[in-house]
Amino acid sequence: MNNNPLGVNPSSAVLRGAVLAALAWTVVMAGLLIWYMAGSDQQTLAIAHREAAAYIAKDNALRAWVTSHGGVYVPPTERTPPNPYLDGVPDRDVETPSGKKLTLMNSAYVLRQLHAHFAGPFGEKGRLTSLRPLNPINAPDAWERSALLRFEEGAREVSAVSDLGGVPHLRVMQPLFVEQSCLKCHGGQNYKVGDVRGGITVSLSLEPFYAASGRTQRNLMTGYGAGWLIGLIGIGFVARQNRRREIERKVAEDILRDSESSLAEAQRIAHVGNWELDLASNGLTWSAEIFRIFEIDPQQFGASYEAFLAAIHPDDRAMVNQAYTDSVANRTPYDIVHRLLMKDGRIKYVNERCETYYGPDGKALRSLGTVHDITERQRNEEKVRALNQELEERVTKRTAELENANKELEAFAFSVSHDLRAPLRAIDGFSQILVEDYERELDPEARRLLGVVRQNTTRMTKLIDDILSFSRASRRDMEKTEIDIGALALSVFEELRAAAPGRTLRLELGDLTPARGDQAMMRQIFTNLISNAIKFTGPRAEALIEVGGVVGADENEYYIRDNGVGFDMQYVGKLFGVFQRLHTAEEFEGTGIGLAIVKRIVTRHGGRIWAESKLGEGTTIHFTLPRADRANG
Repeated sequence: MNNNPLGVNPSSAVLRGAVLAALAWTVVMAGLLIWYMAGSDQQTLAIAHREAAAYIAKDNALRAWVTSHGGVYVPPTERTPPNPYLDGVPDRDVETPSGKKLTLMNSAYVLRQLHAHFAGPFGEKGRLTSLRPLNPINAPDAWERSALLRFEEGAREVSAVSDLGGVPHLRVMQPLFVEQSCLKCHGGQNYKVGDVRGGITVSLSLEPFYAASGRTQRNLMTGYGAGWLIGLIGIGFVARQNRRREIERKVAEDILRDSESSLAEAQRIAHVGNWELDLASNGLTWSAEIFRIFEIDPQQFGASYEAFLAAIHPDDRAMVNQAYTDSVANRTPYDIVHRLLMKDGRIKYVNERCETYYGPDGKALRSLGTVHDITERQRNEEKVRALNQELEERVTKRTAELENANKELEAFAFSVSHDLRAPLRAIDGFSQILVEDYERELDPEARRLLGVVRQNTTRMTKLIDDILSFSRASRRDMEKTEIDIGALALSVFEELRAAAPGRTLRLELGDLTPARGDQAMMRQIFTNLISNAIKFTGPRAEALIEVGGVVGADENEYYIRDNGVGFDMQYVGKLFGVFQRLHTAEEFEGTGIGLAIVKRIVTRHGGRIWAESKLGEGTTIHFTLPRADRANG
């Protein structure tokens, strides 16, 4: 590595380039300055000409305004006496009803007064002139006469630079044409409308313009000089930077060599090599790691695409060749796994990736790719696949066993319910016989105990029915149809109200969107929830039950709200469990299975269920169902 500091002399090429750039910059800046200076006088005259034209345009506008009004009347003064050249004009002098005297000023008189008493910012001097003036003061000088004659020939403007009083002036004249309103004063001169009557001329001092141009030129020269110096400094800076880059390039070359060495070592560790195929020459270049992966001596490898195919497992050669051919033809990268057959019979697995680059004409130029030895990974994946297969078989077997167990459990539940119902009916029947036939022989305590026996047999029968319902909720097939939830809720409420004589029950139905589900199961949901609402509002003089819903994007929410006793929300997690009760049997009857059945039905329909409550104020049970227009089945 060259560690020579920046004091190294620049190469002759850098020095020559800097000198040539400085000379070229000097020539460019000088040429631009000369070009601008050459055109500066023309620009100055153009600016002055625009000023003169504006002055004449102002005079023409004023003249046209005065002429369009047939002249203007003003009080006669020493500065503005009656115009003797308008004696023949009727009403030259008039007197107002109040006795004020006025005299007529035609357009020429107005402009002459304006030119005589008001000068422009650049010392403009304007005047009217004519080859046949009414007033001798408007007679033309030699330059003006020449301009007027040119107007007779069709010219529309004449300008020239002249010395007036030793000062350069720009003189500009434009013609005046006879209009109908002009004949009021000039009708006796035999003019016709459209004739050239004269001209408006303005003389503009060029000294202010030349002074401004001189300042601009001096500023420009200063700016060009500064730019030239900055350019030279920039060229010097670039030359120094080029010298620095020369040193940095040598350093980068050394770093690149070190980096290539590190890359080769990293490829060896990761078992990843890279290759490049020149499609024009069919020359194939491999990194050292690919030779190690293929276990080939670099000196014995014929570096070509055909030689590469020969190193692949015979059963995979066609697949690899087709993948590469399709990749080049379709202009898509490829990523394949194939095998290598070693000389000793061992098989390796490699992951090969490739991209191809194309010229402007669409012709494939070269392909770049990588080869990754994944033999160890492939073996591990095969082990994982074997384990997964074994696990799937175990899951299938376990699922079948679980299904059989569920069927046996359901059969057992039916058998137990049948076996239990017979003795329960016997206990209940004999208890009833004792009460009816031996009522006189039984004391009050015996009658009370027999009542307790009958109540518990009734509870046991209800518990058996609920257990069977819970079992059926998971096993029975569903027949989904569209259900009018409002009508269903009202029907269930009317049935339950009939079973609760003496209770004051009020139902409020909200806007309930139809749902899609199993009719019987939906009826079970509303039966359980509304019966719970009726039960837990027992202490209230009037039970208020509200059934409502909310339409969602993917599901509809329904709720049953009551004004009952409510519960403490810290126990809400137990609410939907089997045999879970938040109140004692003495407070409210029940088996603790009803809400578990509701949850199972809602879950089977793809919905969710939750509760909100406040002790002493009531409970709201929410559940969702997929929208009828999106539910399956």
